[in-house]
Amino acid sequence: MRLAASIACALLAAWAAVGSETEQSAAGLDAAVHASWTRVPLRTWVARATAIAGRPVFLDRRIDPTLPVTLTARGEPLREVLARVAADAGAAVDELESTIRIVPASIAGKTVRADADRRLRVAKTPPDMRRRLTAAEPSVWPTAARPRDIVAGLADAAGIELEAIDTIPHDHFPAADLPRLSVAERLDSVLAHFDRRVLWNGSAGKPAGRIVAIDAEILPAARAATQVAAKPRPVPPGRTVKVRDEFTLNLEAPLDQALAAITRQLDLELDLDGASLAAHGIAPGEIVRARVVKVSRNELLNAILHPLGLAWKLEGRTLRVSATAAPRD
Repeated sequence: MRLAASIACALLAAWAAVGSETEQSAAGLDAAVHASWTRVPLRTWVARATAIAGRPVFLDRRIDPTLPVTLTARGEPLREVLARVAADAGAAVDELESTIRIVPASIAGKTVRADADRRLRVAKTPPDMRRRLTAAEPSVWPTAARPRDIVAGLADAAGIELEAIDTIPHDHFPAADLPRLSVAERLDSVLAHFDRRVLWNGSAGKPAGRIVAIDAEILPAARAATQVAAKPRPVPPGRTVKVRDEFTLNLEAPLDQALAAITRQLDLELDLDGASLAAHGIAPGEIVRARVVKVSRNELLNAILHPLGLAWKLEGRTLRVSATAAPRD
């Protein structure tokens, strides 16, 4: 696991919203990324990730698009870089058939299951309807477009009848210019912002689709297909396997900011004892530097804290950090 807490002191002082990146080819999520971004708004960064991936990367409407992205990638695959950026935003990455979504961590996996379910259901629709649903076209809408109007317009253009359009919450979207996607995918890409999707009807003579909750009526085959990757590898009888998380970090950042970022990615709460730091002449904003490769969590924390004469302990899900009387290394 790589922790995205690498913030150079000089860059922090400048607070420059500037990014630099090498030319990338559209090689998908396995593309090696050689790039550096400094305080690039998440919305802008997602557009660049789309160019590298060669397919749309959607940012869920519930995630702040102005969050600054600061990181350096030195050949890591785009899949890993996306995960780092998403984690810093308290989000997760859902990889779909034709698109990628950065979604709130609390709903991770739901759009993956909905995507698999859509493919199965569309395949069962009557031939004429299936041709309409799979026809690929680009989509464009202006700033402040209402999602309800976008969905209704897509359905009308394809000659598709949809139930429950009036259940789409009122909102306004930023301008968009999307590449060619099937009608069914474009509808679900809009509805997923509200945890909704279209449930397609496989019978002739009935309304083509109904807008439902994103996790409603998922077919067993679709649910099973999205659980394969999560299955643990079997352990041979009589053999014990110990799994250890490994962390790689290149850090130069203020202590308090570095610890906040790291504990967030470790799914911990931080309790930084400011009084003990002050008693030992250590400022929370003091620059801490660490470089580690494939170390354990304990080794990671030691590498960051011990040079400053800081001690740490875990109490449940809380990381408590305080100054000690020990001299600095």
